[in-house]
Amino acid sequence: MLRIFLTVSVLFWNQLAAQKEVEKVVVLCEQDDCPKPIVVIEDKNYEEMEYKFRRRVETEVHAVNFKSAMEIGLEKLFNYSRCGNVAGTVVPISAPWGVFGYLENGKIQHKFRVFLEIVPEVINPPESTDPTVKTVFAPPVWYYTRAFDKKVDEEQIEERVIQFQKDLEQDNQPFNGTFFVIAFFSSHGLMGLGFENAGE
Repeated sequence: MLRIFLTVSVLFWNQLAAQKEVEKVVVLCEQDDCPKPIVVIEDKNYEEMEYKFRRRVETEVHAVNFKSAMEIGLEKLFNYSRCGNVAGTVVPISAPWGVFGYLENGKIQHKFRVFLEIVPEVINPPESTDPTVKTVFAPPVWYYTRAFDKKVDEEQIEERVIQFQKDLEQDNQPFNGTFFVIAFFSSHGLMGLGFENAGE
């Protein structure tokens, strides 16, 4: 049976990360052909990154908390990649996996878009047999990003999102504050947090 590997990706890194560790992950990405940013600009305690065209599969989930949303969404997306599509084939996927979350009045809402990256070699990914799962072709986009390397609970994730939003506001950065993205690169807590740059 074919196995699907989630490779370590390097979409989010901040200047606090040790250069040696960053270089290790870049080498891994070059070996596994996982997506990397096109341009990186270091700011105060976060970075600006531009990402190229990419394909992903995603599903919208309404859940009482972040953890439940991830469990529900990833189950659907893994089903899609393991022959749950109109072609009945395995669709190779890669890290990162994560969510687009929504903010209202400084609070994370109970609506999420859970996603998985589709490897670049898949030019025309088949549609899902599940009508709630969609394949998406994402255009180039700039993000303000911040990276973390330790596992945290739901409350700490929300604190990180709100703090990053406040930092961008304090710096008068042009960003879309209605949604954020959290991308996970490993099961050990390596994650990136991003807000879309609205000035590009």
